[in-house]
Formats: sequence, C-alpha cells, structure tokens
Amino acid sequence: MDFQQVLTPPQYAAVSHHQGPLLVLAGPGSGKTRVITHRIASLIHAGIPQHQILGITFTNKASDEMGERVRQLIPDSRVEISTFHKFCVRILRRYGNVVGLDSNFSIFDTTDQHQLIRYVLNELDIDTVAYNPSTIASMISRAKNDLITAERFVEAFQESIGDHLQAVAARVYPVYQKLLLESNAVDFDDLLLHVASLLKGSPELRATLDERYQYILVDEYQDTNLAQYQIVMGLSLNTRNLCVTGDPDQSIYGWRGAKIENILQFERDFPDCKTIRLEQNFRSTKAILRVADDLISHNQRRKPKTLFTENQEGTPVELLCFSDERQEANEIALHIRNTVDRGDYDFTDFAVFYRVNSLSRELELALARHKIPYQLAGSVAFYERTEVKDLLSYLKLINNPDDRVAFSRIVNKPLRGIGKATQNKLIRWAEEKGFSLLEAAHQAKDCPALSKRASNMVARFAKMISGFSMADSGSVAHLMEAVIDSTRLIDSWKESPDEEDQQRISNVNELLSTARKYDEIFGEETNLEGFLEASTLASATDQLDSNAGRVTLMTLHAAKGLEYPVVFIVGVEQNLIPHERVLREEFRDGLEEERRLFFVGITRAEQCLYLTQTRERSLRGRPWRTITSDFLKEIDVDVKDQTDNMFETKSHFDEFVESIKRGEVDTEALKAATPKRPLLMTGADLLKQTPEAADIPQGFSVGMRVRHPRYGVGTVMGISGYARKRTVDVLFDDADESQTFRVAHCPLQPLGLR
Repeated sequence: MDFQQVLTPPQYAAVSHHQGPLLVLAGPGSGKTRVITHRIASLIHAGIPQHQILGITFTNKASDEMGERVRQLIPDSRVEISTFHKFCVRILRRYGNVVGLDSNFSIFDTTDQHQLIRYVLNELDIDTVAYNPSTIASMISRAKNDLITAERFVEAFQESIGDHLQAVAARVYPVYQKLLLESNAVDFDDLLLHVASLLKGSPELRATLDERYQYILVDEYQDTNLAQYQIVMGLSLNTRNLCVTGDPDQSIYGWRGAKIENILQFERDFPDCKTIRLEQNFRSTKAILRVADDLISHNQRRKPKTLFTENQEGTPVELLCFSDERQEANEIALHIRNTVDRGDYDFTDFAVFYRVNSLSRELELALARHKIPYQLAGSVAFYERTEVKDLLSYLKLINNPDDRVAFSRIVNKPLRGIGKATQNKLIRWAEEKGFSLLEAAHQAKDCPALSKRASNMVARFAKMISGFSMADSGSVAHLMEAVIDSTRLIDSWKESPDEEDQQRISNVNELLSTARKYDEIFGEETNLEGFLEASTLASATDQLDSNAGRVTLMTLHAAKGLEYPVVFIVGVEQNLIPHERVLREEFRDGLEEERRLFFVGITRAEQCLYLTQTRERSLRGRPWRTITSDFLKEIDVDVKDQTDNMFETKSHFDEFVESIKRGEVDTEALKAATPKRPLLMTGADLLKQTPEAADIPQGFSVGMRVRHPRYGVGTVMGISGYARKRTVDVLFDDADESQTFRVAHCPLQPLGLR
C-alpha cells in the first residue's frame, strides 16, 4: 500500500512516524480518523504485531467507525480499538480482584447510581429534596475524575471550610463507595479510577500492560480528564510510542472534568515528541471555515493553526433574526420543508443545534406541524425506558447476585406482594447478617421481622432468580425469553388498549431483537457480561441513524464528531451562547470553552450554516428580551433581520447594568439605602415587615445576591408581581437555569448587591 499517494504530506508525516511520541494537532474536518486508521495499517505493514497496538477513543460510534475503516485497510485486523471505558472494563474483568471486584461485576448507569445515592441519603437521614441525588452524584463524579478517593475527599473537606453541599457529599461518598463494592459494582467513573489506581499501585501490572500495548493511539486527547491522562501515561512509561490526536480548539468538556492542559502540555510531558498540524479542512466551504477561524482566533489557550480548504466558496453564513422562538422554529421548519420539496436536500441532511435542551420544544412542534420527520439526540434513551431497565435488571441480578440495585428494582416487578415494608425489613436483616439481598432472600424464612407469607414470597423470588442461567439457556436471547416467560413481565400489557402499554411491549421486543443480534455477532463466544456492558455503555448519540431520513435535533455538546450538509444553530444570544452560567462565574476557562463549543457547532456544517436569534424568548414560562451574543461581534455574517430594530432591543436588566457603568446609578447610595436585616432573615420574613403596597420592592432587587438552603448562593435576575403574589427569579451559581420563588413562602436570604 502506497500511503504517500492517498494522503496529504502532513497526514503522511503522521502516518509514517512509528517510533517515539507524536502529537497530531488536527483541525475540524482535517481527516483525523483517516490518519489514525492509516497509521495503524502502516504499523502492521511495518511488521508490528497487532496485539501490541491499542486505539482508544471516546464514543462507541467513533470506535466502531475506526474499527471498520481499519478492517477495510487490513481485512483480517485484530487490533484492539476501544473507548476508554470499554478498555478499562476489560482490564478490571481480569485484574479487578486487586481493588475488591469479582470478574462478574455490574456497571451502574446514571439511574442506578442515583438510586443508590438516594438510598444512602435516606439512611443518613438527609433530605433528598434539599439535596438532590443527581447533584451529589455530580460532585462525586468530579472527585473521581480528579482521582480523589472517598477517604481523600473526606480529608480535604475536614481541612477546608466547605458549604452544606460539600458536607453532605463528604458523608455520602464513603458510604456510597462501600455499598458499590459490597454490590460487586462500579459506576462509570470507577472504571477509570480503579484502573488508574491499579497502574499507580502495582508497578508489575503497569509494566506488564506497558509491554503488551507498545503502540498506543489516543483520539480526541483534548477531552481526557486526569484519570484518563494517568492511564495513558502509565501505559507509556517504558515504551513511549504514544500518538495522540486532537484539537485544543474543540475542548468542550471542562465542565465534566476534561483537562485542556493535557494536550496543551503534551510537548512538556514528552520533550522529544514530533508535532504535526493538520490544517486543511475537507468538510466545509470557505465561507463557513472563515467564520470558524475568525471566531476561534479570539481564544488565548490554544495551539495556533490556520485552517484552509480547497472546497468552493459556498454561500455566506447567515444570521436569521426572528421576533420570538415560535417564529424562529416555524421559519426553520418551513425552510427545511421547501428545500426538500425542491429536491435540493433530503431531511437527513439537516441538523439543528441548541445550547440547552429546553429550546427543542418549539422546534419539535414546528417540525410536526410541517410533517417533517425528526430524531432527537439526548431524549429518553432506549436503555433508560422503565420496561427495558426492568428486564436488564433481571439479567444483571442473574449475572451478579450481589447487585443490590438490580434486586431492589425488580423484587416486586411485576407485582408479587413484596412491598416496601417487606423490602426494608429484609434489607435491615441482610445488613445485620452481612448478607447480600439475594442471599437474605434465599434465607427469608429465618428473618424474624418477616411474616410467613412475606418470607415465602421473598424466598420464591430468590429461587426463581437462581433458576436462570446462561449455561442452560445457551444464548442471551434465550435467557431473556426465559425471564419474560417466567416473570410474565408483559402479560398485563397484552390486553391493554393503552398505546403506552403496547409501546412497552414493542420496547421489550426490541431489546430481545438486540440480544439476538448480539448472539449472532459473537456466536459461541456470546456472553451475558458482554451484552450488559454494551447496554450500559451505550450513549445517546449511538442511537442516531444517519440514514433514517429525518432531521436531527441535538445540543451543541452532542454534535461533537458529527457533520451535516446544512446546519442551524439556534439561540445565538447572550446567556445562551455563551451560556449565562459562565458569564456569572469566575472560572478561568469558561468563556473560552463556550467559544470553542460554538466553534464546534459551526464546523459541523458542510455546505450551509444558519445562525438564529430572537427579539424575545420565553424562558420558564415568561417572555424575556434577548441580547445579541458577544460572539457575533467576532465574526462576519450576513444578517437577515425579519423584525424591527432587532439590535436596538435590550432587556431591563441589561439597561440597568449599562446605567451603572455610565455612573447614572449611585450603587453605594443604593447599598446604603438597603435596610440592615438579620443574616438569616428569609423572603417570607421580609414580607411580614413590608406593607402590601404595589410600589415597595419587598426586600429584593435585581442583581441582589441571595442564599437558599437547597440551591446555595445565587443572583436575583428578575422580579414580578406585587404584595403576596410577588415572585423572584434566581440564577444559582451551581445551576444552568434559574428558579422562580414566591416571596411570601420562600426561604431566600438576601446577601446584598453583587
């Protein structure tokens, strides 16, 4: 194979560099996957054993595509190409006993994780309304991504002054982690944390894996977090043939732990590395690429490169301005319908991106009105549907009898007379005896707290679970059929006229079809653990069908790695793009990451790109005047203004801020005029001291900082209503959207002006 004939000079330079560290800075649409796959083929042609090559990426879609393209170059390829999480699963299946895991461990998805954290909160007598399990889960996840164990997390909290949320997380994390191990289970973050710990704590194992994987290729390196960084470094200490590809300009996951420093400082980690820049874009028109390059040039934390393309100039990028989101959605739908009716494009060629999921509502309604088929990434995923999770939980418990979350989910599904009271008694007894819940169920007749009827029901359930086995069934699909038949899982839906019940049956059948396909692919090597892994590690974008003949709706974050002929990016407005969260927070990279996110959205477009904004947008049930995004000042676009005086429209809050800047508002006098009140006085207390007059602000003002016992500290963004009907909109520091409170009843504590 003559690689030089099918690659550009920079691509060939990357492909032909075999020995020593390599950094490939790959701009969007520059053939990054082509370089990785051809480099793997080049290594094999050079005589490198296939088992010594490891390709790692982030998504199942990218991993599958990369594997298929390698097989096109090397038909009998056996090179291991995997996501980080799948790779870590394989390591833990073999070496997990070092961290206390058996090889049949369960992988808890987000729902399972939240369920277990909710249980821990209840056990610790902590209000799950005031302290949402998902919020605690996010804090634990960030800690694990930064390699902070439960013990270190508690120590760090004790050595510092933390808030109530940190205090709760410090109590929950150790108990949660203990229950995970007792359940022989891990969450997504544990997969990385445990492997990073193995490599650090076991020099022999690290050296063994380093010797095994002598040529490592990591895609999207800018998205690695600290745990992933340590894994990659641990596998590259002795044999330093590490190739990383990525683009600092497309680092958009800092909010979930990704460290842009990993790619920015690669040359510091490997001073002898070779650096190659892929700057030619094969995807977008010159017009689109020019806008993207102008935008990203305003960032400071990047590796400079100049994007160029030999594609045609194309149509100018347009900014479409509408009165409100209803007109915005309707005009987008109408444009798509007319374009498809003319035969210029198919529905599948269109994608609509937005910053927050709430913006999809009007778009979905408009597409439906115009009879336009669409698919929505990030909606309720197939594997998150109740009936699907129930059936998978049966399989999880069969595979791992210690899985307490799976046990709790299905012990009374379908209803079999084992209510919450019985379950709680069983749990208490199991904890006293040191049993797993399934072990306790087998011995339920010995539990003194259970009645004879309850113990019989529980024992019958345990016996049923023990009667299932992969060995007897022979395949995942046959095992699943046995579970469906024995549990009569779908019987109550069969005669139901309810369309939702019929959809539940369809979802169960779809899962059964997926199991059959899995069995066909793996043949005699089919196994339950592998099927459960594939189900648990599936992502929202894995479900997208590029050949479905539908318009695609998704967030900008979900759009990473995809491309479409025609792209709409809606809501290019201040507080959406860039998001209001980064505008109020003082973290180092927030605004630059928002610019990178916008850059990613722009560079998904191949031929046509439309940006939109509205004069007014409804948020949380009320209309808000919008402000043009600051990012639009950094790029040159054609403005198609379908409203009057769009760019002269400002919100009352924007005018208030500008009046302060002009010195028209004496902020010191305003502060002095604010009545002194006790620190713990709430909004309801303020109301009691305030006459019910329409012109009295009732203790709050726009821009005031407030504290809430559940949500923490935030800023008042808007006030409406009078007297006891007055409400305040508060944007909290740890939230993406504001909350509305009735002053008469809320526990908000004023902290003064910002």
